[in-house]
Amino acid sequence: MEQGVLFAVPQEVVEHIRSLPMEARPVYISEELEDLYFEDYPERTAELDTAWDIIHRALTDGSLCFDCKDYPLGGVVLGGEVLYYDGEEYDDYIITAKPPLMAAELAKELENLTKAKFKRGFDSIDESYPEPLSKEDMEESWEYLQDALPFFRHAAKQGLWVLFTC
Repeated sequence: MEQGVLFAVPQEVVEHIRSLPMEARPVYISEELEDLYFEDYPERTAELDTAWDIIHRALTDGSLCFDCKDYPLGGVVLGGEVLYYDGEEYDDYIITAKPPLMAAELAKELENLTKAKFKRGFDSIDESYPEPLSKEDMEESWEYLQDALPFFRHAAKQGLWVLFTC
């Protein structure tokens, strides 16, 4: 499974990604954006590692969905505009973009999320998850999500878009 990363970016970056041909979008992320943000803007990055999938499922109905009914928390990972992924030709990578207002709403919701509520979501992850889950998976996913909270606060305060990539 691919490692997930969140980036807080200005609107111009989102517009640039939209202007690229579909097949060039993951290349731009991996060859230009990642190096720049990890080196020069660490406060604008949050790594979710492979826990992104569990985090997403725990905040939604337990499945892997893009148009989740469990908004706003369902938007933390795969929510927002899908910039790369169609489930067929372009299914090797995922890029989603959340506008600043959504990022601010997510920051607020994440501040109020309890570990108990997250655990209830974790316990509802459906059988489409590819492997058995453990208590360690739950704890690790919760920690990654907690580590991402300052990132969401920063994005909200600065009025930045949030990209999810994996």
